Amino acid sequence: MAKKTMNSVLLAEDDPASIDQLERVIARFPEPWQIHSAQTGGGALALLKPRSLSCPLTLAVIDIGLPDMSGIDVIAQVHKKLPRLPILVSSNFQTEATFLEAIRAGAHGYLLKSDADTAMGYAIERVLGGEFPVSPALARYLFKLAGSPAASPERSNAFKLSLREQELLQIIANGGSYSNCAEKMHIALSTVQTHVRNIYRKLEVRNGRQAINKAKSAGLIKT
Repeated sequence: MAKKTMNSVLLAEDDPASIDQLERVIARFPEPWQIHSAQTGGGALALLKPRSLSCPLTLAVIDIGLPDMSGIDVIAQVHKKLPRLPILVSSNFQTEATFLEAIRAGAHGYLLKSDADTAMGYAIERVLGGEFPVSPALARYLFKLAGSPAASPERSNAFKLSLREQELLQIIANGGSYSNCAEKMHIALSTVQTHVRNIYRKLEVRNGRQAINKAKSAGLIKT
């Protein structure tokens, strides 16, 4: 009997629930899979070094909101090193700018963490088959991009907010305090305060409510 080929996935994810989800999904596939997991972007990129993996990668699943660096940068570096490797995003970010940045960095599909296990399993099958799966909640961005050449990350993110600044502002918009931001983003409270000052400066506002309203109007955070 021929030995089954081992599939291998690079997972850049620091959320335990998301790690558990991928493990559940992978366990349902008939083929054997090996998961190479890293909770930071730097850790994921270190796994790409020669002889770091026991078998070639079949797939990469990358979160956008990693604690040490933007998942967009991780996608770009993975794609540069392994241009044929399918890259699937699994993230809480739903903004047009983030979605388009991920695709342009080299992602082949984009799922939301709120999507069900079955959706992720189907997306993995599709991306390995050469398709480009996208969460239904994000599909409207593709139609907008196709219908309007002016729709681009540069336009929607004219204020140049970083992904971490967008993430922080989204938490605040959802009712989170500075302490909540520090805990969820794995950063110090002083770093949160520095981000907030930078956000106010870039958006040219004086308080949080103005910042949230302006970011919503620009499509940088969810309404």
